[in-house]
Amino acid sequence: MSIDTLRINTTNPCLILFLLDQSGSMEESFGANIKISKADALADAVNETMHNIGLKCISSNGVIRDRFEIAVMGYGATEEIKSAYMGDLSNRWAVPISELFDKPLDYNADDGAPIWIKSIAGTVTPMTEAFHNAYDLCNDWINYGNHHDCHPPIVINITDGQATDSGIGHRKLNKAIDSVRDLRTDHGNIYIFNIHISESQSDQILFPDRIDSYDDPYATLLYNNSSRLNSKMIDIGNTKGYTLNKNSKGFIFNGNSSDLVNFLNIGSSPA
Repeated sequence: MSIDTLRINTTNPCLILFLLDQSGSMEESFGANIKISKADALADAVNETMHNIGLKCISSNGVIRDRFEIAVMGYGATEEIKSAYMGDLSNRWAVPISELFDKPLDYNADDGAPIWIKSIAGTVTPMTEAFHNAYDLCNDWINYGNHHDCHPPIVINITDGQATDSGIGHRKLNKAIDSVRDLRTDHGNIYIFNIHISESQSDQILFPDRIDSYDDPYATLLYNNSSRLNSKMIDIGNTKGYTLNKNSKGFIFNGNSSDLVNFLNIGSSPA
């Protein structure tokens, strides 16, 4: 069965793993918007996306079907790579979507939408270590039960770009990401998508099929380590007004908050 036509259901769910940069530089403002930090934009977008995923899993009789399991891993807030969940879900990793909706941390005061993670900005950016942890989590999930017959996990890394443990020539980081990408289910390899959240006001790069004209080395690094979108994701993106093709990658640089949410919805909507 083609990955583009594979159905995600309660028997064959999909794991979505968010890797969240919680380093000190995330306190900086998000793009031209001096009223919101990169950390705030990240938290808002991830909470909104998890909410949207859950809404898509509600059956006709109002029951949330566990078509997805969601893990949220924070790196940089402390020396330890930790689950970013708080409250009743603290220290949990892959959480079924129905349980996620049963145990929010809080609710948004404006619209009542559930909140699972909060804005955090800590110290350094151990992105390589985060991908080592992502490997362990995804490998364990794939080898649990019948998950070999599931859609490959989707890893979405959201960062402002500069890892502090990437090694000379970023070799350590590249190797760690390659190890995650080499994991697979019976339907293909893991997807790795990257969002570079920037304080820069330079031109946006949204789902590019090339990036050789851009001179930001960290954006180029993340682009090179991003997977191509599959045809289902491309269709979703084109309906949202983007111009995507078969070579478009799951990468954004300097997108606004709407682009960030659209990216997460595209990347997390394979079925």
